[in-house]
Amino acid sequence: AARARAPERAHARAWAPARGHGAAMGCVGSKGDPRYVSTPSAATAPPPGPMVARLGSGVSTGGASTGSLEPGIDDLGWVPSSSSGDPGGPSALRPGFILEADVVSRRPRLPLRVQVLLDGGWKDVSDEETRQVCQYLKRGEMQFTLHARGQNYVVDFLASEGATQMNVSTGRRRSLRILDNTEDEDCGDGSGGGGLERGSSSLSTVPADIKQQLEYGPQSKRGGASDHPFRVLQGNDHARGCFRVFEQNEAKLCGEWAVFYHSYSFAALIYEVQAAVGSVLFRFRSQYAPLPRLLVKDFQQIPDAPELVRRFQTEFATSKRDHHPSFRRVAVSAMCSLSSTGPEACTAMVFIAGYSCKDLSFRSVLENLLESCYVPRSKVKGLAEKIIALSEKHGLDVSQFGGRPCESGKAGHLLQIFIRRPLVDRLSYAAMPYGPIDDARMPISQWMNSNQSFQVGQARVVAHPKYFMRADSIRMYVASADPTFHSNRKEFQKELVGLLSLILGEPELRQKAASGIYGGVLPSWW
Repeated sequence: AARARAPERAHARAWAPARGHGAAMGCVGSKGDPRYVSTPSAATAPPPGPMVARLGSGVSTGGASTGSLEPGIDDLGWVPSSSSGDPGGPSALRPGFILEADVVSRRPRLPLRVQVLLDGGWKDVSDEETRQVCQYLKRGEMQFTLHARGQNYVVDFLASEGATQMNVSTGRRRSLRILDNTEDEDCGDGSGGGGLERGSSSLSTVPADIKQQLEYGPQSKRGGASDHPFRVLQGNDHARGCFRVFEQNEAKLCGEWAVFYHSYSFAALIYEVQAAVGSVLFRFRSQYAPLPRLLVKDFQQIPDAPELVRRFQTEFATSKRDHHPSFRRVAVSAMCSLSSTGPEACTAMVFIAGYSCKDLSFRSVLENLLESCYVPRSKVKGLAEKIIALSEKHGLDVSQFGGRPCESGKAGHLLQIFIRRPLVDRLSYAAMPYGPIDDARMPISQWMNSNQSFQVGQARVVAHPKYFMRADSIRMYVASADPTFHSNRKEFQKELVGLLSLILGEPELRQKAASGIYGGVLPSWW
């Protein structure tokens, strides 16, 4: 787990829908069920899931040896290898073009860029320092001393505030980060995009399918989409700013990624707790992203969208549809455009008004989630109280948990989910309200790759943690309608992780919890 943390560059942000989206948009599960219902700030946080970083040719940390993802593999594959074989089909990832090819320069370059935060902003360190860092990380060392420019520096990738370097002589401490050498540094909010935009000088070397998507442009603007739905944002500068960042993210990533929007409100605390538990147990960078789902074991029976479709047609269609507890455990509802008008949900409107199912006890869901994460039963209620109090402190609406509502009265959140295009059919399907399959838009990948308007059309997304904790598969960005929590989220997560660490940080309990969440057997990289 420690090895997985350093080379991260989490990509993430938030979501929830309107009546009729059921379990998928902002619902957590049935009463008493510790299931889920998801975010960093779209304007301030970088993308979720661990960062994709290569530590030398053919070497990976965290246990992943290739860039492909197969359902039976027990590794989350936090840091994929720099080389991948031919994906050979929809079940495997095609290596990210921008992340794997030097399309601009033929000059040999290191696979990573190590940057230090100076007074003037992020600056690259020298190639020699980068090599030293890579050598230590390849050996799994997360805390070490290196010599550069006549000075000794203590480098710590396990610091609670993120990676740091400290000058031994002066005691001056500065933040560090690792980027792929070919990645852009910013994606709307400074999170790092890893994408090409239309007009890029290197488009001539881009594969034809990616180039086609770049020419089509941002998904939410395709097909002559109307801006009419954005009228509900007039007079709300904060909401308009969040949507501008989402639009910038789409422009950056539209070549290799399809985008989905998940709306939610009261389920936010569940998502946040799951992200914090992921941080404590698996070194997930929760300051950048929430986790819509955490319990890997819940996906043993429904690991992907084709199986979810089969179960819906044979079982759920006549029994609660997407409100069925088994459906809710693994899937979330989503729209496919920022300017979506339906059916039943307008993305902009539900962001302002919020969306959530109320057919369950959120307080019970929280307590059951903590118990599922092996928090001792005697401490569950007390810990839940402290989590609710911490949420109130930072402005998160916890009125459904027995706490206070947010001061603005705007409890909505929007999670922007980018799925790499080769994975779209594995992790999503085109849906009608309440979850029936919309055959006219299937397979959904063909529809998502088109230049049609996406203003009308729902989807269901299988939020498998094995993919959602990988930035080479999923990238997420979140925004909160309440300005206070939106700006406080990173600090909230830091304090929440600290609170959970007091209990789950004990070695024996930590291992037991990680094993239980993962289905009884620890992954090989843990």
